[in-house]
Amino acid sequence: MSVDEVLGTARFQDQLQRISLETGRPVPDLQAEARADLKEMATRPGKVTVAAWDRFCRWIARAYRLDFDPEAIQYLRDLNRSSSLIFLPNHRSYLDPPVLRSALHQFGFPPNNTIGGSNLALWPVSLIAQRNGTVFMRREFRDDLVYRAVFKRYIAYLIQNKKNLEWYIEGGRTRTGKLRPPRYGVLKYVMDAVEEEQPENEVYVIPTSIIYDAQHEVGAISAEEMGGSKSPESLKWLYQFSRSQSTRLGKAHLRFGEPLSLGDAIDLTRDSEGSPRPRLAINMVAFEVANRINAVTPITPSALVTFALLDNGARAITISEGRQILEPLMTYIGRRQFPMTGNIDLSSHGLLRDSIANLVDKGVVNLYEGGKDQILYIDLEHQHEAAFYRNTIIHFFVNRAITELSVLKALEEDADELVMAVWDNARRLKDLLKFEFFFPRTEEFAEQIADECSLIYPDWQQSDFTKADLRRMLHKERLLLSHRVVGPFLESYALLAEELAKLDDFVRGDEEQLVSQCIGVAKQMWLQQDLHSAESISKDYFKNAFALVENLGLIGSGEPGLQKRRQDFANEMQELVERISKIRRIDQENRGANEVEIATAATDV
Repeated sequence: MSVDEVLGTARFQDQLQRISLETGRPVPDLQAEARADLKEMATRPGKVTVAAWDRFCRWIARAYRLDFDPEAIQYLRDLNRSSSLIFLPNHRSYLDPPVLRSALHQFGFPPNNTIGGSNLALWPVSLIAQRNGTVFMRREFRDDLVYRAVFKRYIAYLIQNKKNLEWYIEGGRTRTGKLRPPRYGVLKYVMDAVEEEQPENEVYVIPTSIIYDAQHEVGAISAEEMGGSKSPESLKWLYQFSRSQSTRLGKAHLRFGEPLSLGDAIDLTRDSEGSPRPRLAINMVAFEVANRINAVTPITPSALVTFALLDNGARAITISEGRQILEPLMTYIGRRQFPMTGNIDLSSHGLLRDSIANLVDKGVVNLYEGGKDQILYIDLEHQHEAAFYRNTIIHFFVNRAITELSVLKALEEDADELVMAVWDNARRLKDLLKFEFFFPRTEEFAEQIADECSLIYPDWQQSDFTKADLRRMLHKERLLLSHRVVGPFLESYALLAEELAKLDDFVRGDEEQLVSQCIGVAKQMWLQQDLHSAESISKDYFKNAFALVENLGLIGSGEPGLQKRRQDFANEMQELVERISKIRRIDQENRGANEVEIATAATDV
């Protein structure tokens, strides 16, 4: 690659001319700055360093055995012969790039051009990384017109030359275990390049899921969620992180979603006159990628174990009780055909037992063996860590949780039009949770909720189906999970809404102060046993709650009726928390009744 190849195009030189007119800076100065920016970001591949980097990737990810579908990667290799590929993985760990690199290397893929933050450009590793396809991008360059132009042009150059790209669409590692809202920055540059440069080859986005049986990083992430400070990346940090990978942690699971054509996405979002609508196309691609990542993310044993152990009223449970919680869930998973990492049999001493042992060894789960039965529990200090694993799968159960809450509200309000009331309630919950989860378009969401209702309450839309029938079935349902799936989020939202309602003046820009205040109040409430879930003490949850109240127009000061609207919203959220508590009680009662039925049946035999 030469500088002239990248920066010598007429389009780029015209752009520098426009920047010169806008800023008053001479074009030669802008050209010199552009060359320096390109040198800073461009990769410098070399055969020796590529081989060394491949060995380094395998070494630093040595805590895991790779689990992937060889046929899926071979399909991508064949697709790559005629097309450019853009790998967009979720981001759970600093090990994500080495894990993906190790798998692709086995099938002859050249190194991806991986776009990463300059905060990880630690000398001398950064020099080797840059010679292996890593593009170190500045964290902030919105106001740097030259850097933006160079970055966009370099991306276009890579695509034109059929180079594969890779970056992490969440913009940073997940703090909670679930997928974060996508960041549009790099995607915008890529889609602009595809639209403007019209490359001869097709460009496909590859949604990529990477998930681990266990992670060393989760403890530090959880501490940050409860208000702790993040340790800066440094050579000392890298050394300690590398050493921590010496302990075996199971498998790293790699899955690929259906490829998405960027050209098709741009064409599908053109207006009636054929003009592109970039904002619509970017939104469509980002959310489609997120949904495809979620769809192929497999359910791990550690996610199931923590699902069973969290939200049991601060009570330890036996292995048998854990099995009772998971049995209806496993039936539901099988019926929905959700992906799993392996064949998990609750009656055997297999994957779940291994996962429990692994989580106990990591200190996430506590095992007590001094009584008649082995019992398991999760203490306060590790609830966020446990939730991290559980949250990797809750997207599969959000519609179920929404359905449970929607039905219960319809019953509480004695709705005349039951079907319409359930739908209105579900639509409102979808709007309240839109900063936490990815939802389809309204029509598809309505179909999914109707399908969920039909699965739980057959014949619910029949004219002779009564509210009494619905109430009776609710109190016999073995699988109730809204308290485990959305309860902690709604509890955080209710707390922030209540704190916001107490403030007479609150203006934009005070988000961090309010989030910090909520963390402090939540800790106090937990110590006074006024907060159900320690997981609700979460910086990420409070930030998303703030995004919601801002979206609802509840941020500002002095507006007529604003204080009342804030209080109305706080009341609504508190009602939801109370509804979650009702579901929790019904679930406990239903499981207790089921235990009696099992014991009676055993006696009869």
